[in-house]
Amino acid sequence: MRLKLTIEPRPVSTWGVTLASRLPKDEWDEIRQRVYREADYRCQVCGSNNRKLNCHELWGFDDRKLIQKFVGFECCCELCHDVHHFGRSKETRSSTYIDKLIGHWCKVNKLTRADFLVYEKQIFELNKKRADKPYIVKVGRRILV
Repeated sequence: MRLKLTIEPRPVSTWGVTLASRLPKDEWDEIRQRVYREADYRCQVCGSNNRKLNCHELWGFDDRKLIQKFVGFECCCELCHDVHHFGRSKETRSSTYIDKLIGHWCKVNKLTRADFLVYEKQIFELNKKRADKPYIVKVGRRILV
């Protein structure tokens, strides 16, 4: 199943390891603004142009070598961003907001709530496999951790 909007589980060892947290604020702001401009100030996932935007970092995983590699940026609205970080959202947001995120996932992917529950279970299983493993975080040739 090819999804437009995904949940992106990260290993515990790399929580908080982001370019946003590692770069000086002015550099991050410049990158963020460029990503928004290049996306014409629209969410690249759902197409919304009337919600707060986020510059989302996209990461690829080699689960055999335990490498998390930066692959690019995505301009996304707050709802899509909070779905990407669904685990964090579930811990920090209200149940009403979580229902809104699930509804947004369903709408964007043209699927049902039952489909979401199956998908969430699959992601939870993937997350369990990655959870406590010590991943290396790479940006190009640089290693962040």
